[in-house]
Amino acid sequence: IYLSCNHPVTGKLTSSFLNVHKDELLPSVLDKAYELMELAPHIPIERCRLVKYNIKDKVMNQPFDLDEYQTIGQIAGGARVRSSFKLFLETCKENETFKKYSHGVINLEVSLVDLSSVEVGLAKPVRGEESWTVEELKQHIGELFNISSSCMRVVMKEKDYQGNLTQDISHVRSTLKNILSKGYRQYEKTHTDTLFSQFYVSSDPEDYQKDYKRSLMYRYVEFYVKWIIQLNITISLKPEATPTTTNVTEGGMMKIISINEENDKEKRIQVQVDKRITLAQLKEELVPLIGVPPTGFRVYEIIGNEEYEMEELDMILKDIESGSKLIVRLGRALRRGEYRIKLYLLQVNKIRFCKFMMESIVAMDTPVREFKKQIIEEAKKQGIDCVLELDKMRLREKNRLSPGTVYPDHERIYNARSPRIDDINKEIHVYVEPLKGPEKKKHTGQRQLYVIRWRPSQCSVDPIEEIILDSLFNPKHVIEKLSELSGVPAKYIYYTEGESFSVEISCLDIEYKLRWYSITNLYRYSLGLYYEGRVIYYKDKRERMKKLTDKERSEIQEAEEARLNRIKEIKALYSIDKDIDYD
Repeated sequence: IYLSCNHPVTGKLTSSFLNVHKDELLPSVLDKAYELMELAPHIPIERCRLVKYNIKDKVMNQPFDLDEYQTIGQIAGGARVRSSFKLFLETCKENETFKKYSHGVINLEVSLVDLSSVEVGLAKPVRGEESWTVEELKQHIGELFNISSSCMRVVMKEKDYQGNLTQDISHVRSTLKNILSKGYRQYEKTHTDTLFSQFYVSSDPEDYQKDYKRSLMYRYVEFYVKWIIQLNITISLKPEATPTTTNVTEGGMMKIISINEENDKEKRIQVQVDKRITLAQLKEELVPLIGVPPTGFRVYEIIGNEEYEMEELDMILKDIESGSKLIVRLGRALRRGEYRIKLYLLQVNKIRFCKFMMESIVAMDTPVREFKKQIIEEAKKQGIDCVLELDKMRLREKNRLSPGTVYPDHERIYNARSPRIDDINKEIHVYVEPLKGPEKKKHTGQRQLYVIRWRPSQCSVDPIEEIILDSLFNPKHVIEKLSELSGVPAKYIYYTEGESFSVEISCLDIEYKLRWYSITNLYRYSLGLYYEGRVIYYKDKRERMKKLTDKERSEIQEAEEARLNRIKEIKALYSIDKDIDYD
């Protein structure tokens, strides 16, 4: 069962999976949840209870503190329901009672509109119930905001094919469930990614008497909904920058809602802006918060899990949705014909084979060899700990974690790069691979291949080496290259199909779980060796498999599990959308 909890010490929302039997009673499940979330000794179990949790809307809607004689299987309601059944371990303070929850709880966001100062207040989260009438909603809001409900106007934000619009629901005689289910209701997504229904309220006796479309409320809220957007901006800081909030002017094009400075590396801000402003104007407004001129930083929009640089300075923000996430990074913006390249060090014989080096900017018509010189100089200036020699290094495509196409020296960056590179984002990920000697691949008709010699008699592998193939569709050519590399006669060479780097297989499984080919039983196709950077194992078939003692097998298994787990950790870390230093 998926279990969440706000830890009473850290205040952070933590989640984990709780393993229980379907026939366990609720008190037993509570004990295990209490232990899993490590709440002792911070809070006694008597101040904890389990609540049914809607993870999508972040809503707790059914407590189970009175169901101690039921099993968790009975509460979850059967196998089909259990697959989506989520729990929240709720806590309360000393001398405090738990909140009452009911079915049909909904999240609302309510903004108080001050008609005298022409100000739309910050949206505040409010819990409501689907069964409430508008009058009950008014009473609840009146108590929370300390305003009169008798002259309260309640306006709901909606969305249709023309964009955002507002509807006065002050006199609607229906429940919230019915109101919210009609039309093109729009949810607002907050910085916590919780979905909220958006409402605006005012309490003005004179304006309340007017028809909605003739009221001040309509004028102010329509403008706000139509033109004002909220942005969540993360600003990456460096020591040389001197940000300040004292130079942020009142009455500008941007209004700061909140600033969160958790550490000295970044700050998170929420702002409101008029979406008719341009990117250039937004950057000017951000200058005091960043501490460098507009030319010294870039702005990215987060769409899904990808960052897309916003480059057109005269672009207005009308197509950016309220609640969007932006990231500001120091460094100059791209000029016409330039690409930003993220460079990663590739060291194939290290478990930590991938390491982020730095970011560089290069013109697309730059020859690969000239870019290598640029990399060497920039690496020295930045004090990056790696030895790079112009004639003993290669650049190659980075396809997630796998090394791909090698970029020949004579090619230009634009022609060498893969067509899969994102032209919209203009960002390329490239491996920098130090070599033991001069580059052996001379032209694009060749293919580079990693090879690992398997030694059955020792139950071990040699360090990774490489061969350069001149013939792509001739498996016998592969065997000839392996024979030339190892000194083993071609008739004794066995090798496996090509796998993506890095191959995750234990030495205890290589001999029996991989399919081996010899010069006499080769298929006529290339055995997966068409793409560069693939990996094959090979062996001398005359070697016999070593008979391992139980101790030797146990030692090998322990070492291999540690090695493979480390590779999996690196791959898991890479799935996070960040530049990760694997050291």
